[in-house]
This record gives sequence, C-alpha cells and structure tokens, in this order.
Amino acid sequence: MAWPAFAALVATGTWNVLAVGTDGSRYRTTLVVKLGLVAASGIGALLRARSMTTTGLAVWGAVTGAGAVGALFVGVLLAG
Repeated sequence: MAWPAFAALVATGTWNVLAVGTDGSRYRTTLVVKLGLVAASGIGALLRARSMTTTGLAVWGAVTGAGAVGALFVGVLLAG
C-alpha cells in the first residue's frame, strides 16, 4: 500500500511543478525542493528495506525519516 501511495505523491508533485510553469518563482523552487526531499525519503525507504545489516537499517531509516520530516516542513512553508 505504501509504494502506490508514494508513486501517487511523486506523480502529483511532478504535476504541480509542471503546472506552476517556469517563471522561476519562489513557490516553484520550494515545490521542487519538497519533491527532492520526498524522493530522498523514498530512496531511503527502498534501501532500508533491502539492507541486511543493523548499520544499514539505522542509516537508511534515518535518511528516510529526515526526508519525510523535511518534506513535511517544506510543505508547511508552501501553505504560507
């Protein structure tokens, strides 16, 4: 269930970036940063799921969590 939701999140984020256009606005830049953090969180989750060591689980879990919290923070900035 999580991976289809992640795919929908990336797809709608990409759609929003394209819908804003290329005017170079701060909103678009912030949206691109958020999309990058979401991607980092997803890549971290994928690597954590494939990790075989406790160190790998810890590192990739931290990357996943930091990306998710960062995306949440940037999303709050977009609302303002």
